[in-house]
Amino acid sequence: MERLKKQCNAHEAKLLAGVVDPQNIKVGFEQVHAPTETIESLKTLTSLSLTRPDAFQYGILAQDRLTGLMLYGPPGTGKTLLAKAVAKECKAAVLEVSGAQIYDKYVGEGEKMVKAVFSLAKKLSPCIVFIDEADAIFGSRSNAGNRNTHREIINQFLREWDGMDLHNVFIMVATNRPFDVDDAVLRRLPRRLLVDLPVAKDRESILRIHLRDEQLDPAVSVGEMAEKTAFYSGSDLKNLCVAAALACVREESELAASKSNDPEFKLPEKRTLAPRHFDKAIKEISASISEDMSSLTAIRKFDEQYGDGRGKKKKAGYGFGLGDAGVDEMSVRVRQPPPP
Repeated sequence: MERLKKQCNAHEAKLLAGVVDPQNIKVGFEQVHAPTETIESLKTLTSLSLTRPDAFQYGILAQDRLTGLMLYGPPGTGKTLLAKAVAKECKAAVLEVSGAQIYDKYVGEGEKMVKAVFSLAKKLSPCIVFIDEADAIFGSRSNAGNRNTHREIINQFLREWDGMDLHNVFIMVATNRPFDVDDAVLRRLPRRLLVDLPVAKDRESILRIHLRDEQLDPAVSVGEMAEKTAFYSGSDLKNLCVAAALACVREESELAASKSNDPEFKLPEKRTLAPRHFDKAIKEISASISEDMSSLTAIRKFDEQYGDGRGKKKKAGYGFGLGDAGVDEMSVRVRQPPPP
């Protein structure tokens, strides 16, 4: 990193805080629960183009190399985690870029920052440029009104994007509002993968991932918890597990305080999460998604028109599977099951 700093100009140096060395990425695919199709698609679309550049030197792949993809879906479904898992898989550096880094109060600085994104990515190659909340940067120019700065920044992105085909750089964007992204940007993201809300069997797997290092009381049923958490996103489930662990710690602390006069009292070496801790957590942590959210309707419409696999096709697509026993939660998912 020190050597890289010496090679950077002033604008590139401003982006160095967003550089993540692949060796420092802790999240792998084993820590992220997603369907096999999603993981295989991500590996094929990103990892291979970065780790097998020779395969893109001839034939149809040389003529039309894929340089970017979009992850879209409701908030909290693990889009950022998937991007980091991809980077770890292909041993690529990650350059995280936000709208705050690009937009500047001085005229012309935004375009210079865009140039710096691509020039720094080339120095880091193989590199994944990850742009979260992409709608903040790539919002449709038709809705920009008189904001010339916004138009110029998108135009500069498009110019730089078109000129990077021969470089070992991949653009990955994530958004909860894909319908707000500019049409010209969408054309440069020909692959668009839906990351949908998890259903019961997937929620159970996600809960087990977060609780793998916790000691659970035999009375705790992870499967029952999964059934109780309809509409919860992956992020909600993580917050639920954190809340349950904190409830246990609070309980232990209160018990220790009440036993302060007992010299023989000792707290257990490892906390044990019981059903009461999860019951308390469920009361504290609610689902952040509801079926009446207007953005869900807009995501469904986008998915039907532009998504890989298309929501109207008879396939699970790139969400978290279909089918939940006992709970009608399909109304809150982006993709609906096909009629019988």
